[in-house]
Amino acid sequence: MGAARAAILVRQSTMSGASTSGTDHQHQADSLRSKWGWFLVLGIGLASAGVLAVALPVVSTFAASVVLGIVLSLAGIVKMVQSLRVKEWSGFIWQELTGAVELVGGILIYFNPFKGALAITLLIALVFLVQGILQVALALRVRDQDGWQWFGVSGLVALAASATLALKLPYTSIYTPGTVAGISLLVAGGAYIAIALTMRRAGS
Repeated sequence: MGAARAAILVRQSTMSGASTSGTDHQHQADSLRSKWGWFLVLGIGLASAGVLAVALPVVSTFAASVVLGIVLSLAGIVKMVQSLRVKEWSGFIWQELTGAVELVGGILIYFNPFKGALAITLLIALVFLVQGILQVALALRVRDQDGWQWFGVSGLVALAASATLALKLPYTSIYTPGTVAGISLLVAGGAYIAIALTMRRAGS
């Protein structure tokens, strides 16, 4: 009798714990959905940064790198600030790391500690390589969330941009480091906008 009673108590305790855990998870999900606007703002900001990077005047790699450095730094700051508004999100730490990489990378590109157009291009490629890896890691971390594939696509585009820059293909007035970086930022912005709209639909 005593053993049976103990077993019943254990099952009740387990069920109660599972119920509490499920309630907490649901509360976090509801809280996150209510903040879909922050993801939308970030997406619009990244997309705007991408448009600016693509629209850079093709004067020289150095001039383009100055503006791209500013754009990346601002994108990193916005991403880090936005993630602080959604600390309960499972991808919080990965987004913080991605923002930090963009901020530091943007500062390095802006001040250009290296000499030569090739060195600048390779530095931009390195920044997007790390950003792409972190973005893919973010996608895997939030894969239980609707629309997580958009983060994966964004990460793969960043990796493709890095490879394209590293290969140092012949540049033209249409295809420049700023254009490649801008397209990557545009896709990243689109990913966050898609996630925001998915959250909004889930909460309605």
